[in-house]
Parts: sequence; C-alpha cells; structure tokens
Amino acid sequence: MSDCLLSYALTTVPAPLTASPPHVNPGNEDELSYGSVDIVISNSGSTPIRCSRIAFVLRVGRLAQDLALRGEGIAPYVEPSDAWTVVGPQPDVLVAVPSADTAVFPAAGDSSTVRFSVEPISGASEVTVDGLYVTLKNIPVSDKTGVSYIEIEEWATTGGEIPTTPNSGSLEVAKFPFRSGADPSPGVGRALVALESNGGPPATRINARQAVRLEWNHLRGDGHELYMDGARVWDDSIGLGSAYDIPAGTILRDVAVALKTSTPTPDGGFVTRWDHLTVCVTDQRLASLDVTNALTADGPVQANNQLTVTNTLTANGQLKANNALTIADGQTLTAGGPIQANDQLTVTNTLTANGQLKANNALTIADGQTLTAGGPIEANSDVTVRGTLNVAGALTGVSVTLSRTGWSGKWKESEAGEKEGTTNQVLVGRYHSGDENGNTAHRYATLQVKGPR
Repeated sequence: MSDCLLSYALTTVPAPLTASPPHVNPGNEDELSYGSVDIVISNSGSTPIRCSRIAFVLRVGRLAQDLALRGEGIAPYVEPSDAWTVVGPQPDVLVAVPSADTAVFPAAGDSSTVRFSVEPISGASEVTVDGLYVTLKNIPVSDKTGVSYIEIEEWATTGGEIPTTPNSGSLEVAKFPFRSGADPSPGVGRALVALESNGGPPATRINARQAVRLEWNHLRGDGHELYMDGARVWDDSIGLGSAYDIPAGTILRDVAVALKTSTPTPDGGFVTRWDHLTVCVTDQRLASLDVTNALTADGPVQANNQLTVTNTLTANGQLKANNALTIADGQTLTAGGPIQANDQLTVTNTLTANGQLKANNALTIADGQTLTAGGPIEANSDVTVRGTLNVAGALTGVSVTLSRTGWSGKWKESEAGEKEGTTNQVLVGRYHSGDENGNTAHRYATLQVKGPR
C-alpha cells in the first residue's frame, strides 16, 4: 500500500477525549462518555488529485487501542453534502442512508472494526483547493485509557486510472482517564450537586433562607428542566446551562430537587435522564405540623399555621402557633415557657404553662380538666374553664363587680338563728345595737366576674 496522497487532520469534542467509566451495565448507556471526531481533508500539494472514495475504519472493543465500545448509533456526516455522501460498503452494515445520515451497525466484539466511506455523488472528483470535512458523532468512547487510531483507505491518484488497491494511512486518537464528579467540562461525569456557593462546600445541611447553588454537567445539544418543591423552576439560564443559583429566602424547609436532561439521538429522538437530590434545612419553616405521637422540643416551637397534636406535646421553651393550637381529647400540653396562639387555643385535657398563656381568640379548657399557669393568662375573647383553674400570676383584664343589696330586717341576736343570704350572695355587712337582746341586721351583695371590656 502507498501512503495517502491527501492530507488529513483531526480534532475531538470534547478535547481531550475522555474514556468511559468502567463497569457500566446495559441500560445505563447515558453514563458513558460520548464524543465526536472531526476530520478535515485537503490537497496540500500543487498537483490535482482525483479521488473516488475515502474510508475511515474505527477499532471497536474494550482494549486500550480501541476507540469505540460499539458501532451502533455513531452518526457520520460529510461536508459539502451536495457533492459527497456517506455509504456503507462493508457487509455488516444493517442500514446505510446515502444522504449523510446515520448508519446503524451490529454489536461488535473486542477485535471488531466499523467502517465509514465517503465518495463523490457524481463519480470521480478532483480535490484541489477546497477541502472536505467529515465528522463522526455520538461515539461511545471505549473504557480503557490509551492511544487508538483511525485507519484511512484512500482511492486516489495524481494521474491515470484510480487504483483498485487503496492508499493507506492512520490518525492517532488519545483517550484520557475518566474523571467523576461535578466538573462542568463535557464528558467527565454528569451528576447534579448542590453547593453553598460557587466553588463552596456541598450544601448537605443549611439554614433556612440560605442561598444554594445547583450545578450539573451539560453536553452540547442537551436541554434541561429543573423542578423544586413540587414545581418547575422557570429561568432562562437552566435550559442550555450547567448551573442555577437558588436565591436567598427561597428554601424554608427540606427541599427535593429534580433535573431532567434530554439528549438528542442521531435518529431525531431524545434520551431522557433524571437526577435527584435533597437539601436538608436545620431550622425548618413549616406551613403545618401534624404529630401522631409524642413531640418533645428543647427550644422554641413555632408554627406559622395550625399546630395539631394528637398525643403529648412537651416544650421546654416557647410554644407559639400563628393559627389555631389544638390538643386532642385526653392528651396533655406542657410548656416550660410562654404559650401563644394567634387564633383559638383549645385543650381537652390538662394544660400547664410555666410562663405566659395567651390566646388572641377564645381560650377553652374542656369540662373537668385543669389549667395551670405560672404567669399571666390572657384571652382576647372568652375564657372558658369547665374544670379547675390555678393561676400563680395575674389574670389580665379580669375584674370582679360587687352589687350590694339593702339591709335585712331587724331581729334580736338571741333569735337570729341561721339568717343566710340567697344563692350567689355573700355577706358584706352586719349591724347590731345594744346587748344580746338588741337589734341585729345583715347586708348582702352579689359578685360578678367580668373579662376584658
């Protein structure tokens, strides 16, 4: 064989080409490293060269000198496409579309090759000044680091008939080691990660309202959709990008993030991949809290909406609900600090507060139950206790009104006997003159407890 008459050079995307990670199982092909090889061809001399066909042979397998893991799905393209076309002369080609489209090949073993040929659409052609461009896209790169090569077979001559035996040559292609992680360079791992900042540590546990940066690997042609907290995140930087900064104040509680990546296939379809992660928040802001068993807090407990406990609730600090606070029938509420509900506070069993007890609406303690408070009790509406009320502090806004009656009839003390007032009356005065035979009279009053006016 003679050396090639034309000049050939190649480049790869990505550059350098990265070997696929080892031990990728069938069905997980989206974890492979994919690449493209771009080849330019021209006549570097001053003599015209007639060329009828150029073939490129790629080694297929899992060895260091192999370029591709398999031949299926590799998409060839030639430019100018109006003068040249891609054909598949070898017998193991299943499909060959003579319009610079995709060729589909059967699976290959460790010593197989895959061949792509380009030839002029109108027969023999002369390659002089204008060059030729061939690209082989969507190559699943073999998983062994090493130097592979592309064999070139060239049917060309500088004069006379085109030879039946092709000229030959080769181009080296290096495969560098696979690197996993969140490197945004194409083809070196495609995981979704959350960081506390650009270049910062992983955001595995953050404070509420803290900003978080999401990063993922983007390959040319990929399209992305980002979902967070049950809804899609609409931002122009996501679709064709590789990062998104979640603004401060957005994340209030543990949040699940999902990234959808759509990768185009040579046949015009798409392959969809999902990546998931969860960002945990230390001081979560909850819209509601439903506890079906014991809840114990060593610090303040605050709910911005309804707080419902169907078993024992014990808090050694402040307990606050910005909506209704309800303790189920037969259960106990104990707090070592203030208890406040910005709506109705209802307890159907024992309520014990070592600090202030406040309800901005009605405060109700069920029939036969105990309310104990070590500080002030305040309700902006009715206070109803059908059991025992024990207060060690002030009852804010509560007053007692005394309504006196007239003096009773007069009688001798020795004849008074049991002179009781009527129901709901208390003795507030006594009159007597003389000795035991003198006149005696009693005065009674009615007491009424009133809440805030």
